[in-house]
Amino acid sequence: MSKTVLIVRTYKPIPDPIEISYQWAETIKQQFITNGWQVIDLGKENATAKKLEQSINDVEVVIFYGHGELDEWCGQSESILNLDNVNLLNNKKIYVMACWTTFELGKEAINNKAICYLGYYSLVKGSLIPTFYQALGQCVNKGILVMLENSCTFEQARQAMISEYNKWIDHFAIGEGSNSTEARLFAVKLRHNRDVLQLLGDKTAIL
Repeated sequence: MSKTVLIVRTYKPIPDPIEISYQWAETIKQQFITNGWQVIDLGKENATAKKLEQSINDVEVVIFYGHGELDEWCGQSESILNLDNVNLLNNKKIYVMACWTTFELGKEAINNKAICYLGYYSLVKGSLIPTFYQALGQCVNKGILVMLENSCTFEQARQAMISEYNKWIDHFAIGEGSNSTEARLFAVKLRHNRDVLQLLGDKTAIL
């Protein structure tokens, strides 16, 4: 019997960066399908608290790509998940590409018996320049992709993300991509993102 993943992804056009993260989420969606998973995709106008509540019961993994705050996942026009409904994540494994959410919301998810929560406890810094955001997307998606490929743990996935960040930090700071001040400054942003990546809960959990 195939497993089910719930992907929640919001969308607003550039200059809002979630147009870019929406496409990153499409990449992992297709990889889940390739690996035989059932995918529930709550994108754009379907990224609502009501749709989340209706869809979440029978899924093992929940993924959110969009804007975040200390205590919420931000939807198209409303809060999707916050401290009032965080119990929806009970017994789920959670992977998040959003600012701030492990700082408070992730901790409350674990307190309410979520299995694990991988995300960021501060800003996720990016760029609208294609060369840069494509590299960031590889870092952001690395954890899910390596778990699908190798059946590794969430902690091993976190370490793979750190390694991916390190690769691109070196590329833009001292390697072939370090041919401008802008590139070297982007390496600083990647270093920040690497350092605020955080895994809460059961580090031995697998997809």
